[in-house]
Amino acid sequence: LLHVFSALCMVSTGRYGHGFIGYGIDMYDPNCAYSCRAVISDSALNCSTYSDMNGMAAMNATEMAAEGMTASTSAECYATDDTFLQTLAYCLYVRCDDAVSIPDRENWWYANVAGRKSIQPDPKWSYQESLAKVTTPPTETLVNGDPLNTTSLIYDSDYIQNWNAQQVFEEQEIIHERYG
Repeated sequence: LLHVFSALCMVSTGRYGHGFIGYGIDMYDPNCAYSCRAVISDSALNCSTYSDMNGMAAMNATEMAAEGMTASTSAECYATDDTFLQTLAYCLYVRCDDAVSIPDRENWWYANVAGRKSIQPDPKWSYQESLAKVTTPPTETLVNGDPLNTTSLIYDSDYIQNWNAQQVFEEQEIIHERYG
């Protein structure tokens, strides 16, 4: 009886997203969407910025990318980059199939495309608008970490690696909350 009572105490009856992981907070729901974004967000976008070792802005982003410099991508960039929005929408279309309804995809889209902060820009297109802009299925596959210059597919191995990592991480966090 004590075990049941303690479990009930961890369930949040307050606002969504407040409580403990697994007891009011879902870290990666839906995991298919978070996995798509995780793979794609490793790539620089057309609006990403590059810096040299001293933090000074680079004059030529293409040369900096070729030199292996790291890109910094703002929430505004994620929310407005055509290629990112189209690639992400197509990934959700392929990977989330019937497991996630269109309204749930739209809700996730507005809450997470630009990032996970509480205040961030809305994407310039909805999920369905972004998907509609993909007039032909992509044929190029994004190599993880390469710049995203065209609407692309993502490798199964990259997607599955992120999906598995996020699934296991959330399960471990739920165990931490339960026994912590």
